[in-house]
Amino acid sequence: MSITFGPGIAITGNTISANVSLGAPVVTTATVVSATTATVTFTAPPLNGNPPITSYVATSSPGSITGTLTQSGSGTITVSGLTPANTYTFTISAYNIFGLGSTSAASNNITTPSIYPTFNTPVVMNNETTLQATMFSVAVNSSGLFAAVGQDNNQYAVYAYSNNGSSWTTPARMNGVATVAQMLSVAVNSAGLFVAVGFSSPDGYPLYATSSNGSTWTTPARMNGSTTPAIMRSVTVNSAGLFVAVGYNSSNYPVYATSSDGSTWTTPALMNGSTTAARMNSVAVNSAGLFVAIGSAIPGSYYAVYATSSNGSNWTTPALLSGTGTYAILGSLTVNSSGLFVAVGKDGNNYPAYATSSNGSTWTTPVAMNGTTTGGNMASVAVNSSGIFVAVGNVSSYSAYAASSDGSTWTTPAIMDGVTDYGNLDSITVNNSGLFVAVGTNGAYPSYTTSK
Repeated sequence: MSITFGPGIAITGNTISANVSLGAPVVTTATVVSATTATVTFTAPPLNGNPPITSYVATSSPGSITGTLTQSGSGTITVSGLTPANTYTFTISAYNIFGLGSTSAASNNITTPSIYPTFNTPVVMNNETTLQATMFSVAVNSSGLFAAVGQDNNQYAVYAYSNNGSSWTTPARMNGVATVAQMLSVAVNSAGLFVAVGFSSPDGYPLYATSSNGSTWTTPARMNGSTTPAIMRSVTVNSAGLFVAVGYNSSNYPVYATSSDGSTWTTPALMNGSTTAARMNSVAVNSAGLFVAIGSAIPGSYYAVYATSSNGSNWTTPALLSGTGTYAILGSLTVNSSGLFVAVGKDGNNYPAYATSSNGSTWTTPVAMNGTTTGGNMASVAVNSSGIFVAVGNVSSYSAYAASSDGSTWTTPAIMDGVTDYGNLDSITVNNSGLFVAVGTNGAYPSYTTSK
């Protein structure tokens, strides 16, 4: 026996069913909210005698990512978990006690924005066309003042500064003196003190210089008056103001030095007394105060290595990343607010490469970024407050960059827009507003670029 209640509901035996299918909602518009979120607005279908609608589901194409709205009438559904820089359409279906109704026609196309920055074409600092120089490192203080250090073509230590990352002073010699030196790295503490480290030429003694404003620098001087050659490749500073520098001595053994004020340094000493050849190229410190250094074991092998220290002075012996001999030269290291260390450089095929560690000790094996098979090197990496990593360097001898939201999934390293001349970006930093600034050389003159 069958009993019908109006046009929409029937009872046959023990089964309740709908005689008229539930109609399709009408999508009004789909709108981008963020790189991973969109909204879809719709009007409800007529019931045609059916029981009330209980919910609506919006589904993306591609990806079949869904969002649900529990109500009976028209409305707006939020769909989260979309992929940045991707194009989507959406359909909507209604549900009642009998289940799924008809599906709407597809919405308009929407394209989610990229979460990764793009960059302006690198240009010469202050349009300088007489002083040939390379800027090896850049740092920014909490007020947004950028300071870069490097070396001119006469091998004198130079600096430049900028209040906004775009308008730079012409690189000038530190303290106006002809000091033959390469200043390879600069860091800045919470009080705004810039400290640069490097080495003298040609004797190779470890040097430092300081500046409280980025423009007035001390003359580069030997660390603790050291008479033992050492090349200090990188410097960082922890939240307590302890500066730690790493590098290697004339025997290619890994060394470190520390300073609580940027001016009074310990003499560079072997890491854990190590007499195994290893050049430490970069150092970073996490919020817990763990210092991590990365580099390459040499000669001949150039296997990627790391070392750690809880206080900047007591270091582990440099060990192979991932415990295996993987040929890679990792030249730069950074750490995000969650404590993820990310190192970049190049692999044994001279392809841009990376490695990651959540604790500074257990590392992934260095691999090419996004499987790239184009020659290049990522010379520096920085991370913003949103956790976006950006690496810079060169691809096929042209200034290039790559980006990642997790340190492991990278974009393919790409040549920067408008680049037509050979060049390299040696260092990158990011200010509190998320502006990335990179410095280097266009092959002859000091150059910089900023994110858009």
